[in-house]
Amino acid sequence: MEISEELLEKLKTAVNGGQEFWEQSGTSHLEYLLEYITDTVYSTLEDVLQYLIEERHKVEESENRFVIHYTSIATLGSMLKDAFEDEQEKEDTKPKIESPPINEKSYLRLYDSVHLNDPDEGNYFSRNLNLSPKYDWLKEKDVRHAYITSFILPNSENDMSDNLIFWRTYGQEGGGCSLSLPIPRSRLQKVLYGSEEVKSTAEALMPVLNLLDPLLEIDNSLIREQLAEIVWKALERIRYLYKSEAYRYEQECRFVLLESDIEKDKIRFEYQDRNNSPRIRHYYEHEALQIKNLLQSGSSITFGPSIPVEYRDNLRYYIEELKRRELERREKFPFAPEVKFSDITYRKF
Repeated sequence: MEISEELLEKLKTAVNGGQEFWEQSGTSHLEYLLEYITDTVYSTLEDVLQYLIEERHKVEESENRFVIHYTSIATLGSMLKDAFEDEQEKEDTKPKIESPPINEKSYLRLYDSVHLNDPDEGNYFSRNLNLSPKYDWLKEKDVRHAYITSFILPNSENDMSDNLIFWRTYGQEGGGCSLSLPIPRSRLQKVLYGSEEVKSTAEALMPVLNLLDPLLEIDNSLIREQLAEIVWKALERIRYLYKSEAYRYEQECRFVLLESDIEKDKIRFEYQDRNNSPRIRHYYEHEALQIKNLLQSGSSITFGPSIPVEYRDNLRYYIEELKRRELERREKFPFAPEVKFSDITYRKF
C-alpha cells in the first residue's frame, strides 16, 4: 500500500523547512527547531499515519451494520439500571430539557490496555517491525496507555453473537451476554494478525521515515531524540491494531482512544475481586458508546448457554419491561433490542 503523494510532499515540505531554519540559525536557536519538530513536523506525520490507519485498518461497510460485543450480565444490568433510573429521577426533579446531561454509567467502557487478555498488546507491533539498521535512531519509547473496547465483525458463515469460543473467552464461561450493536464503522479500526502484516506496514513506513533524513543529517543528538519521540508518538495510533496470528479467530475491530485523546480527570476506576485476587481496572467512557442509544431497533441481546433455564423468563421480562417504558417516553430510536438465548448445549463446571 502506498501513501498518497500529496501527504508525502506535505511532510517533505515540513522537514525541509526545519532544515533551512537550522542552516540559517544554527545551534543558537536549537530550542526553536525542537519546538518546530514537536509541532509542525509531528502534526504532518500524524496526518500521514492517519492515512495509513484508514487504508490498512478500515472496517468495510456491509449490509450488516452491527458488530458484536461480549460482556457480563452484571455489567449490562449496571449500565441499564443507571441509565433508566437516573433519567427517571431527572424527569421527576428537574425541568424537562431537550438534551439532558450524559449519564456517566450508561456506556460501554473503554478499558486501559494493560487489562487486555493478550499481555503482548502494544509490543507485538514494535517487536516485529524489523526495520533495517538505517533506522537504528528510532529507539523504541515506552508504550503509552490506550483505552480500548473491542468488537467482533460478523460474517456470513457463523453467528458471532452465539459462538462457543467467545462464550468461553469473553462471555463469562457462557454465563454472560453478547450485544449486537450498530456502531458506526467509521469509528472502528480493524485488527490485523501476524508478523507479515507488520512487515507490510513497515514497508509502507519506510518512504515516510526516509523523508526525515535532512533533519537526521544534522549532527545533534537532541534532534534525533526528538524525531524518535514524535515518530513513536504517531505510531501509538497503530501499535494496538496488531496481534499475534494466534488471535486471528477473533476477527476483531476496536474503538481506540490514546491517553492524548482523553481528559485524564475523567478516567474512572473499577474494583474487582476474582478468586481472592483483587485488582483495580481503569476505564474511560465516550459519548459515541452510550449503551441505551445503541440498543435500538435491530440490535439484540443474546444471553449465554450456561444460564439456567429457570432464570431466562426473569431476564426476558426485565428487558421487555425496559423496552415498554422507553417506548412510552421516546419516539425516535427507542430502546428496543431483541432478546435471544443461546441454543448451544454447554455446561459450566
